[in-house]
Amino acid sequence: MKVFRAFGIALTILGLLAFASAQNAAKSRPQGTWTALTNQPGVNLGPMLQLRDGRILVHEEQQGDPTAWHILTADAKGSYVNGTWSDGGHLPSNYGPFYFGSQVLLNGKQVVIEGGEYNLGTAIWTTMGAIGTVTPFSGPLSWVANAPPSGWSTVGDAQSLILADGRYMQANCCTTQSAFFNGPNSWIANGNIAGVDNDEQGYTLLYSGKVLMVEAWTTSCFGNNGSELFDPKTNTWACAAATPSQLWDNSGHELGPNVLMYNNKTFQVGATNNTAVYDPVANSWTAGPTPLNQLTGYDAPASLEPNGKVLEMLGPGAFQAGCQFMEYDPVAKTLTNTANPAGCPADPTFVGHLFILPTGQIMFTDFSGLAEVYTPVSGTVSGVAATIVLPNNNLKSGSKNNILYGYQLNGLSQGSAYGDDYQPDTDFPLVRLTSVTTGNVYYAFTHDDSTHSIAPMTLGSTKFDLPTMPAGNYDLVSVANGIPSDSVRVSVH
Repeated sequence: MKVFRAFGIALTILGLLAFASAQNAAKSRPQGTWTALTNQPGVNLGPMLQLRDGRILVHEEQQGDPTAWHILTADAKGSYVNGTWSDGGHLPSNYGPFYFGSQVLLNGKQVVIEGGEYNLGTAIWTTMGAIGTVTPFSGPLSWVANAPPSGWSTVGDAQSLILADGRYMQANCCTTQSAFFNGPNSWIANGNIAGVDNDEQGYTLLYSGKVLMVEAWTTSCFGNNGSELFDPKTNTWACAAATPSQLWDNSGHELGPNVLMYNNKTFQVGATNNTAVYDPVANSWTAGPTPLNQLTGYDAPASLEPNGKVLEMLGPGAFQAGCQFMEYDPVAKTLTNTANPAGCPADPTFVGHLFILPTGQIMFTDFSGLAEVYTPVSGTVSGVAATIVLPNNNLKSGSKNNILYGYQLNGLSQGSAYGDDYQPDTDFPLVRLTSVTTGNVYYAFTHDDSTHSIAPMTLGSTKFDLPTMPAGNYDLVSVANGIPSDSVRVSVH
């Protein structure tokens, strides 16, 4: 477990961490750029979740109120950089977690928060949880307590995932157990992993619907180089393939993020000075590039850019300050430095959170009051955008339960990763309408998706409710992982 995190947090917040040197990228190649939000939240922020009406739900973190949530809403032109903040509601007063599992359910109406390595500042690996009910388009969430799976004494900083079939699977941090959410205060037990326990490991959804998990312990699955696959058809785990090197560190059993890329391979950053690439078709691992200056992904975030590169936050490990942002290029198979936000190199990697905005930009928080947005180099990988079919070209303002059909509505990746205790998934459809006359942007509220598969050319549907909006012609797109479909011209009356 991450027993030294509280100490690291205190040093970071108080500004007492020594600045470690970090090499800046050469300026000869194109780089993304960082922009601070015009309107900062006024509190320290951490995990971010995508609400289904285009708003971003963000948790208040260390040195603040851990029961509090905040909502970032884009401005009239769809800019989150120029967005505004509002109340996201409060968890029950006895539940204020740090490092927890979280998912937005496919019904769009509920957000589930489970566990926490800390509760109200105390290291406890809590089993507490909460469900937030969304009021679309405005207002905070309404939060109530949610019971853990029967017989569990811990949930803690455990990973979670929405499977391709729509089930929400939550791990127990400190055992081999996991369970499926079965509605408020109800869970269904699941088969155990083959390894030692779930601690510090993460879930990566694959095109096949299976789930990849890299081990952070010495196990019967290839010793120190283990990985496992979960089969949702049998609800069982089995050894997958041996990684080319040990990716977890011996002291804290930490791991870095593992992101499914648009080439149908995953890029795993190690908490050691190693990276690896997994090929699901061949069920095999190969070595990735070695990060410069002995940097690692010691509990670190990553996001998949629309251009196909993976943005990662790396650092020296062991919760030390000295971060450097890098990009992995799956075509060139290179890992190179890119521009840093204001928090680097002062931050250790574990404080960082990355999240793909509906605009394709990537938002960054680090337990401080400064939130920034990364704009990647332009470009979208061919064939990854959704395709709308059988569009409804006549819509009524404020109408509910309209249906959008299309291929690849969920995108082809979860989008972002951290490891065990932050799930910033954006693999579900948003519906965005842009006025042909004014350029103003409106998000519908999507809900009740027919599938959560990320397999290429999957045909699916989602229901969507329109806000009250001016009559006129609009360009409608479906967005997943920050990538829009081709637009469809619709009339709103």
